[in-house]
Amino acid sequence: MLLAALCCLPLLEFGAGGLRGWSQLLVYPDAFRVRRSHVDAAGVLHEWDDELAGEAWDHGPLVLSWADVQADLEEPDTGYCVAVHEMAHKLDVLDGELDGTPPLPAAWHRQWARDFQRAYDGFCAEVDAGAETAIDPYAAEAPEEFFAVATEYHFSAPAVLEQEMPEVAAHLARFYGPSPLRTA
Repeated sequence: MLLAALCCLPLLEFGAGGLRGWSQLLVYPDAFRVRRSHVDAAGVLHEWDDELAGEAWDHGPLVLSWADVQADLEEPDTGYCVAVHEMAHKLDVLDGELDGTPPLPAAWHRQWARDFQRAYDGFCAEVDAGAETAIDPYAAEAPEEFFAVATEYHFSAPAVLEQEMPEVAAHLARFYGPSPLRTA
């Protein structure tokens, strides 16, 4: 029941349309390994195993580590919530691209893109400079991770997000509705 509630947090204002295109949730007892491969510019194949707490597969299931979900529940205000993070990816890809921009009304898209890009660029510069950040540095990996991490903070540490990235916090409050922690 708790896992379902966590997964539904990003859908409170968005609605059941956020479930479009997938219907499966896989839960492993602990972190799980996924085999990865990449062919570099020279044509060399690189393979490795990633150990993950969660993953949202494009047109596939949402996969979570139960141990990580439980850890999130034990410390709910840390800014880390793997179920919410992976649900953010599912919402992000609804417009056909995993790019950090979920489906938005046309009138809102330009402002969202401007504010998120500015915040992402500034955050990446801080991380690249080795600065201590209040937001998880994993957000600097890619725009889609920035969106997912910001979503985690919206739901689990909204005051931190508002302090560090007020424009992003305002967009997420508009997109998801106010954080339940803000209204409690």
